[in-house]
Amino acid sequence: MAPEAVRRRLLPEATASDEPDINNLTEDDRNAIDEVLSRNKSNFNGHTIFWMIAAALVFNYTDFANVLANDGRIKTDLLKVGSGMIAVNLSVGAYLVVYMSYIRGKKDWSAHAHPALIPVATLFGCIGMVISTIALWPVWGFLTLPILFTLFMGIVMLASLMPF
Repeated sequence: MAPEAVRRRLLPEATASDEPDINNLTEDDRNAIDEVLSRNKSNFNGHTIFWMIAAALVFNYTDFANVLANDGRIKTDLLKVGSGMIAVNLSVGAYLVVYMSYIRGKKDWSAHAHPALIPVATLFGCIGMVISTIALWPVWGFLTLPILFTLFMGIVMLASLMPF
């Protein structure tokens, strides 16, 4: 059965709610849904490739590595603090994803790890990005925000392609 037919069966025009009734699916509907879901397993898609190419271009054309290493306008103390906070964020993420999920096999992190880890990591990541933006502002000014955002999105998309 085609996906449009499934959509028409699940979302009739005269329903009171916008939610499909998943309790009354036929076997054909379930097979069509499984077919659609099995086709969309790849993480290689247009926006993933776009963000990775954009991040590579921004990294190259802003001479990001050279600027971080040699530019005297950078507020190095703030950059160290921001980088340290982002490192804490990444460490908590690596602990939860790699160690807890793949080494220990625990999928429910809240039952096996401290429940405050995710909010603390989020807080450290956000504050670290703000502090890093302030540290790099003297170099690129208003372009600091799109530069860092593009690099961040490229790294996130690269991480989504990791096999684990």
